[in-house]
Amino acid sequence: MNLFSFSLSSAVIATLFVTASASAQCNAVELIHGANKYNKLVCDGYAASATKNPHKALDLFLEASTRPLFEIPNTLLFGQIAKAYAEVGDFPKAETYLQYDNLSLLWEIGIVRCNEEETGLVQDGQPLTSAEAKHVTNVVCGAAFDDFTDFSDRSVEDFVPVANAILQHRKLRRAIEIMRQRQYPHSTTPASPQ
Repeated sequence: MNLFSFSLSSAVIATLFVTASASAQCNAVELIHGANKYNKLVCDGYAASATKNPHKALDLFLEASTRPLFEIPNTLLFGQIAKAYAEVGDFPKAETYLQYDNLSLLWEIGIVRCNEEETGLVQDGQPLTSAEAKHVTNVVCGAAFDDFTDFSDRSVEDFVPVANAILQHRKLRRAIEIMRQRQYPHSTTPASPQ
């Protein structure tokens, strides 16, 4: 299912991002204008990660991911949560969050869609039935989010945040794979797809 490598899902909504927030006091790309409690948790998570406190960073990112983000799907932190899980040594959870991240990006660019009955994600007309797909369905499917995946009336500049998100995901996937190889240098587990 890894058609793309990506982090920071829902990059289309980057027009809502703030590059710096006085209330949050950090430059995280996941910040959302007006979501002060969410932004504070994100900035605190980045600070914890920077000070080598991955357990605290993970807790903060997970808490931020449960905050409502107005009328946009809250998929922004899937990549950071994946990285935090890898930093605490939980690589299966890291992979799960990378899959969430990947699916939400595929949804955003229209490769994966919510079916008309809003009962799940579909790709090429086929339902996606994995646990990860069911989770992402609960996050991105619904009438409020129907317009987030339509690029038909947008410019190339509108796609730039998505392209950056794809590159970010690839970078995170590689970083997590390096962490996994350091922790399990003799593992026979094949490397994750690039």
